[in-house]
This record gives sequence, structure tokens and C-alpha cells, in this order.
Amino acid sequence: MLKGRTAAIMGVAATLATALASPVATAAAGPSANERAKVLQALVDCRKLADSTERLACYDRSTAILDEAEKKGEVVVVDQAKVREVRRQSFGFTLPSLAVFNRATKDDSLDHVDVTIDGVAMDQNGRFIIITTEGATWRQTDGDLSLPPKPGQVMTIKPGMIGSYFCKVNHQSAVRCKREN
Repeated sequence: MLKGRTAAIMGVAATLATALASPVATAAAGPSANERAKVLQALVDCRKLADSTERLACYDRSTAILDEAEKKGEVVVVDQAKVREVRRQSFGFTLPSLAVFNRATKDDSLDHVDVTIDGVAMDQNGRFIIITTEGATWRQTDGDLSLPPKPGQVMTIKPGMIGSYFCKVNHQSAVRCKREN
């Protein structure tokens, strides 16, 4: 089952890598994740114009440019539901480029995720490799599970210290784990 999921997992990883390498992510992450895209800032700057005719012309011009940039994929507008989805899918990755998604969810702390196990394999060291239904792969790095994980079971993943994570399967003791993709 692990090999059958590899293509899907690689597809998710490739999609994430493409998204992070895109001009949108680069522009959004830029020097600071708090900076706005230039076309959005131009629209916001229209409010500064005192003359209503000039302000309306600025809004018309800027919204047309923003609309065109969005249609071309140069700017991406996402709502908080999509941000939460991306943060959940990327839970366990420590990529600075993902910081752009933290800005929209400051009050929405993600301190753990509950995932459903889709596939389980064992590596040459007797450690489990667990694939979730979302396509993420988590590898056990330390600790012992008294019962092997099984597809359909729920695994809770919590961050530890210094980039480590703890995976808890079916109410057993948590073991250290790391996300591989």
C-alpha cells in the first residue's frame, strides 16, 4: 500500500513546492510576510486621494489591474478557510515560505492535528512509516508503540521542542516522529 500512495504523495509535495516557488508566494513572503502585493497596495493607496473624481478613477484603474493579476495567477486571494486547510496540510513542515499563511490566522493557533491513517509500513530499523489519508508521510524516530498502527485509526500529532513532533496513535503513548512529505 505504501508504494501505491507514493505517486499521490509526490504529487502533493510537487504541488506544495510549486506553490511556494511561485511569484505569488515569493511576492507575499518577500522580505517580510506582512508586505502586500504591489497591485493590492496600489488599490489601497487610492483612499489617500482627496478629490473624489481622482479617487474613483484610481479605484477603477487599480481594481482592473488587480482583477487581471488575479486572473493570470500573479496574485492569489484566499479566505481563512483555505489558509487553515494549507496550514493543516503543511503541519510538520518548517519552511519559512509558509509564514505567509500565519498572518491570516494569528488567533487560530494550530497546536495539533488529528489525522486518519491510510497506510502503514515498517522501515529496516523496525520503525513505523505512517501515511495519512491527506497524503502526508510521518516516520517514527524514537519510542515504542505497543500495538502497530492500522489504517482507519486516528493519529494525533503535536509539536515538541526544537522542530520535533510527537505522534500518538489510538490512545497509546506518544512517540517522536518527523514529517517526510
